Amino acid sequence: MNTVILSLIWSIMGIGWNFIGGYAGQVSNGHALYYAIGAYTVAVGAEKFGASPWMTMWIGIAISIGIAFLLGKPLLRLNGAYFLIATMAVAECARIIFLNVSYVGAATGIMFLDKKHSGWYSLQFKDKEPFYYILLVIVALLVLAAKGLDKSKFGYYLRAVKANEMSAQSAGINTPRYKVRAYMLSAAIVSLAGSLYAPFVQYVDPYTLLPLDKSTMICLVAVMGGIGTVAGPILGAFVMTFISEYARAAFSGFSGLNMLVYGIVVIFIVLFMPGGLISIGQKAKERFDRTRKRKGGGEHGSDS
Repeated sequence: MNTVILSLIWSIMGIGWNFIGGYAGQVSNGHALYYAIGAYTVAVGAEKFGASPWMTMWIGIAISIGIAFLLGKPLLRLNGAYFLIATMAVAECARIIFLNVSYVGAATGIMFLDKKHSGWYSLQFKDKEPFYYILLVIVALLVLAAKGLDKSKFGYYLRAVKANEMSAQSAGINTPRYKVRAYMLSAAIVSLAGSLYAPFVQYVDPYTLLPLDKSTMICLVAVMGGIGTVAGPILGAFVMTFISEYARAAFSGFSGLNMLVYGIVVIFIVLFMPGGLISIGQKAKERFDRTRKRKGGGEHGSDS
């Protein structure tokens, strides 16, 4: 149950990152910033004000959208590796800030076990099942929203930007505006994931939320599953989390060996399945369709 819950949280992050990295083609390596903002907003609200995550998560989302708007304007003028490095630098600056600001616990972090309110108020349940169902509903709603946006004008414009930004701009698409909007939407969804992660573990700190590899892992969720697809980030999140947790348990006596195994699996997927894990199902469907057409054509010819 713990692994499934973590998989659902990673699914939310993958869905969020996919809008800027998968659809718009702007590979960000700094989304841990928005993950941390969501988590810290809930933690500070609960620890200092006794506020419910149901309320503070919206504050975190609003802050993330505002920061994404301010950062997106200058950063999205960069392309390729320059944008990736710039977003990584922003996330690293945020880590240094959180490490030194005492109001948010600095390097110690914030622990916030709420015993005064009900589980539905604090999102801190004795059993994990209620949290699982909450996450399941949220992921389902995000999938429906992603499906709608995938077929909308917004989704088509983002894919046009990814394919060729200059051609999209010459066709009349305001590419800077749509890239910023995708970045803001992406930041909001990743912030939501952080807001849900915080009450689940009841502890936040910069070392957990803002290490250099956190943003890379958010990116890999979509890449492993299938970048630019609706179901890809969810598939990638479950595979990534289960491999990581299983390797950690299987090689607990050997420090770092679990990450080596995980890294080998990731390299294998990237090398031999560049379309992500979802491409396996897509290829199988294509083969099935071709076989059915051949059989249909053969039967029709024999009848003639």
